[in-house]
Amino acid sequence: MKHLPVAVGLCVAAASLPAQTYLALPATANAAAELNSYEPRGMPFMAANSRVQMFYDSTEVGNQGFVADELALRYDGPIPAVGAPGPFTINRLVVKIGTTAVAMPSADFAANLTQPLTTVFDGPWTYWPDPGFGFPHPWGGPNDSLRFPFSAPAVVAIPTGQWLVIEIAVEGSSFSFATFSHAILDGASTSGGASNGSVSLLGQGCAIAPGQPRAAISTSGLYAPGAAHHVQATGLGANTIAACVFGVDAAQTGGIPLPLTLPGTDCTIYVDPILLNPILTDASGAITGVQPAATLSLPADPSFNSLVVYEQVLSLWPTANAWGFVLTDAARVQLGTFATPGRGTYSISHDTSATAPYANDVSTFGFAARLRTL
Repeated sequence: MKHLPVAVGLCVAAASLPAQTYLALPATANAAAELNSYEPRGMPFMAANSRVQMFYDSTEVGNQGFVADELALRYDGPIPAVGAPGPFTINRLVVKIGTTAVAMPSADFAANLTQPLTTVFDGPWTYWPDPGFGFPHPWGGPNDSLRFPFSAPAVVAIPTGQWLVIEIAVEGSSFSFATFSHAILDGASTSGGASNGSVSLLGQGCAIAPGQPRAAISTSGLYAPGAAHHVQATGLGANTIAACVFGVDAAQTGGIPLPLTLPGTDCTIYVDPILLNPILTDASGAITGVQPAATLSLPADPSFNSLVVYEQVLSLWPTANAWGFVLTDAARVQLGTFATPGRGTYSISHDTSATAPYANDVSTFGFAARLRTL
């Protein structure tokens, strides 16, 4: 009987441990089985740098609240094992979790969050690619390298009408497409979301001086409600003040018909401004890359479907003409459409940056994810 106190103590200790259960998402897609799709761009583990926000509504998660201490993902299958067997390393992997009350996520990472997320993992990581055929692949992937233990348990509650958010940022992954390996995550696609629109150019710009190239506008991105597209421009003059002009009318401004050529110049105003965002040109006289002042990101709202937006860039260049202005040609952007997702899942991602302010892909895709709950 001398072992009885020890046995009793062990039983008491075991009884005091929290029970562990699992929440597999998306719940309405039967995430215990192989799902119907995969992350089409390979995010986040098939890029050197990437950022992904995953959203699941209260229908998928439930609204009772829980405490989670681990996230597990899995690869899509069946895919044959090809290329380098790994492992691959990530200099810095950041996993965050939380909730948001935003009505519908958009391409603006920061605007999607109505409160800060909790960082549950932040550090280097090693992972292995898809090991080959599996139906479905196991949670956590090969060698548990898609299983991420939290640094501390996270308390999560999803009120009705809100979303669970899981954000993953990958910085400095050694994975390369040259290896011909796969690291494609499993998930479920559904209907709805953003459909791309179109863009065309109007008129011509003017130059900072005779014999110099005319200022010219260009755009890139996804032209739809809930997405983001960006303005670029050249020929504006080096290191000077400029402005990106956004409007919805190219017929008149202040009762004056458009287009309007500034007297004594060949610089033409094509857009009635609603937004006039200041920005600086670079040393080559250009606006390049993705800059917030040169980005238009509208809410994921069907009321913006097929909206036509006109865009133009102007710069201050005192010697260009008597007005001191240089103007580009204009872009006519017809937005596509946004439809409510058929399932309460959404994801936004950027495939080249871990810190991008805007996603370059938005989708109704729902990543297969499993949270260990206490």
